[in-house]
Amino acid sequence: MLAGLTNVTFEFGARILFENATWHIQPNERIGLVGFNGTGKSTLLKLLVGQYSPSEGTVERSRTTTIGYLHQDLLSFDTNDSILQVALGAFERVLQLEKEIEELGIELEKTGDEATLIAYTDRLHEMDTLDGYTIHHRTEEVLQGLGFDNASLQRPYREFSGGWRMRVLLAKMILMAPDLLLLDEPTNHLDLPSIEWLEKYLVHYQGSVVIVSHDKYFLNRMVTKIVEVYQRQLHIYNGNYDFFQKEKEIRTDLQQRAYENQQDYIRQQERFIERFKAKASKAAQAQSIVKRLDRLERVEEVIVERPD
Repeated sequence: MLAGLTNVTFEFGARILFENATWHIQPNERIGLVGFNGTGKSTLLKLLVGQYSPSEGTVERSRTTTIGYLHQDLLSFDTNDSILQVALGAFERVLQLEKEIEELGIELEKTGDEATLIAYTDRLHEMDTLDGYTIHHRTEEVLQGLGFDNASLQRPYREFSGGWRMRVLLAKMILMAPDLLLLDEPTNHLDLPSIEWLEKYLVHYQGSVVIVSHDKYFLNRMVTKIVEVYQRQLHIYNGNYDFFQKEKEIRTDLQQRAYENQQDYIRQQERFIERFKAKASKAAQAQSIVKRLDRLERVEEVIVERPD
């Protein structure tokens, strides 16, 4: 397991968003996270990365799991660096190695010291292991795939609008290649060619991906599992968006029937209580029914609006 929730309840003020929710994310999964606006999809992602803590239950993350989280709050980031430099930030260790190799090379020319030579050789080996010599080409390729032309790559990040900035941050995120990629509305700022490029890229992505999106066509092509936030619970559907829609209809029909049957039962019991609570011979039985109704686990009425 890469990350997950076990018996999690999360309260936002007086409102309960999730109640006793469990969801575990396994390697190489493609998951669509759906639900009505305001049900807590983004909150769920923030729980997974540790930005929020649950009211009850546990959030689990493997110590070795790396997580990338693309969300709208990232737009507060600003810099004069070029968009190429920002995206290259995905390769922090490689950039550090480039600097160290340059400094050690200068030192080696001056002194010829054996310890410096060993350090220089070690850095070169690590650079090769990390495929560090290709990062500039790979970064340019991803940025171009997301719609930037060559002339734009050296322009300052802050010159771009919010939508284009999100493309840069998306490029950086996927270049980091985390074990688990959480994408909150990734297609909002993309045109059709960029969406098509992203789809092709994610198909071959080695990690797991969780996507929050209103674009059901994108979800249908990209995911093999749907997690729906509905009535404070997480409902899992093992299929794409089309499968989810069909299975959801079956489940809601069953739930509505169960709700209506339970309401009929409750009304019958309440009529009995009202009729006999004042009669001494039936008072004990009426009180027993009251307690039974209090303990009854209520079936919720179906909300007929289609989730986003």
